Amino acid sequence: MIHTIVSRTSINKAVLGLLTVSVLLLTNSMAYAHSGSLNKVAVEVCKQKQKSQACQYQGGHNDLYIGTCQLMSETDLICVRNKPIQKIESANTDSNNEHKH
Repeated sequence: MIHTIVSRTSINKAVLGLLTVSVLLLTNSMAYAHSGSLNKVAVEVCKQKQKSQACQYQGGHNDLYIGTCQLMSETDLICVRNKPIQKIESANTDSNNEHKH
């Protein structure tokens, strides 16, 4: 009976450990998906600005990010979005260029 309790406890600890590792790996991969070229642009637009100064930059899919420059380290600023992402209308979406039959 004691052997059964120890075995169940060991299994529960192993399952809990596996779940914890899985969550950490998933969180890490999600964060990685949000890093990259957009972060480089967000940093670049704040190179000549001061903390809390307005900034904006264009991302992929005709997205416009608007925010303020905030510290990401002691000396480096990044543009942090504080307004909803706006879609930029492209010249090809003009209503006069509708496809007609």
